[in-house]
Amino acid sequence: TEVERRTAKSGNMYARVTLEDFSGEITIMFMGRTFQEFGAMLTTDTVVAIKGRVNQRDDGVALHAHALSVPQITVTEPGRPVTLVLPELRATGPTMQALHDCLRRHPGDTEVRLRLTRSGGVRIFEVPLRIRVTPDFYGEVKTLLGPTCIAS
Repeated sequence: TEVERRTAKSGNMYARVTLEDFSGEITIMFMGRTFQEFGAMLTTDTVVAIKGRVNQRDDGVALHAHALSVPQITVTEPGRPVTLVLPELRATGPTMQALHDCLRRHPGDTEVRLRLTRSGGVRIFEVPLRIRVTPDFYGEVKTLLGPTCIAS
């Protein structure tokens, strides 16, 4: 959610990145070679995967980055509907309301289908909302419904 590029007293560049999810936030440090290699890729509101070392101190927890990659999370071809998969038992009122809110935050032209699964079969519903397929949408819906909620 935030990228601060700074110069150390030694003259070397580094970055402090704030990573945030629904449970909180953590500071990630990109220093030395890691900053040189990945500094240009650091932008706000971008979905990334980071490998690093956790550093726990009295003032909290920080992560010292070793590698960064941008995951390939677009699984729907342009023009094709997005199919969300959910076990029927998880299709509770609060979950469905949260899904509705998520879809409304991403208005667009792509059709959405909901596939409810159960041991006896599958039911597929056409959702009356259309979305804009973005990494932000995928991140939000996967956080809500789980990492395997999008049918390929």
